[in-house]
Amino acid sequence: MKHIKLYEELTNLSKVRKWPTYQHNMDTDTYFTYDLPKSEVGKYLNTWFEGNISTKGDLVYRDEVITLKKVDEETANRLYRRPLNPVSINILLSYSKLKSMSDMNKKLKLKGKPLLKEDKNVQDMKAQIHSIDDSSYGIWWIGKSLEELKEIRIKLMEWVNKQPILNGEDFLDYCVELGADEDQRDYN
Repeated sequence: MKHIKLYEELTNLSKVRKWPTYQHNMDTDTYFTYDLPKSEVGKYLNTWFEGNISTKGDLVYRDEVITLKKVDEETANRLYRRPLNPVSINILLSYSKLKSMSDMNKKLKLKGKPLLKEDKNVQDMKAQIHSIDDSSYGIWWIGKSLEELKEIRIKLMEWVNKQPILNGEDFLDYCVELGADEDQRDYN
């Protein structure tokens, strides 16, 4: 858990437990929380966990943190009336940026021109309040540096921590304040 050092100031970050994943593909299990007995909910509520982490050297394919939060009635109504829902923040390798650079290099190579150096420090990030089914409150940051996104993520985590009850639209609005792309709001 080498990225934990970035979050030392967060008092509600689990340093010993990981969020459960599916055994067959190691993706984060966002659904198990809906079946938790009341006696187990407190182990996940308002505590951030490491989710799916996938790296190769300095290349970050995915770096996820996730928590369980109580949402207000308006938000719960959109999320199949579930008052407790996972909130994840995923930093992902920007495949669209890498693909466009790769395509450009193919054209340059054909023309005998110098190739562009691929910038593998370009990442995307998605913040999302999940639901048990196909609805959610999500938003994207596109084409930022890994360092910039990690700083934004810490600010967002701190903001989520301060919300006793989370409102989906307020969550998205705050993400926009932090530089998320307004037109990347995603409700499914």
